[in-house]
Amino acid sequence: MCLEKTWPRGGPDWAAVGVLVSGGRVLMIRRVEREGDPWSGQVAFPGGRWKPGEDLLGTAVREVEEEVGVRPEELMGVLPPPSPRNAPWLKVVPFLFRRWSGEVRPNPTEVREVRWVSREELTEGEWVGREAFFAGSWVIWGLTFRILKTLIQCGFL
Repeated sequence: MCLEKTWPRGGPDWAAVGVLVSGGRVLMIRRVEREGDPWSGQVAFPGGRWKPGEDLLGTAVREVEEEVGVRPEELMGVLPPPSPRNAPWLKVVPFLFRRWSGEVRPNPTEVREVRWVSREELTEGEWVGREAFFAGSWVIWGLTFRILKTLIQCGFL
């Protein structure tokens, strides 16, 4: 089974991303470039680190609101949590949502660009020796590549 209905509570070594699914497409972001940020300028799903006092669902909702201005409302479930290769201690839980309120408005302090991406737009290949998807000018690799592969294998994309 691809989607789980339960997830870990969270903690210092946890993060969450919000995967907004609509009509066979998912909302993806390109992060702003920021010195000292290991994911600076990369293509990703809206998301971030857990904060004390919230559970991981709260982390996903907060990060989606902060980064793209919509409030997730209908949770489909979660995918198993992968880890970034440059931070193997960090577990990232992908929360899939099928409904949200508001209009997508990227936060310019965190997000350079947003795009709805379909399976048909993705070309699989290699980028600097790593597996990657290409979607127009975007290169999608690493953790985000692996989450997209899971979404495709599970039939969400």
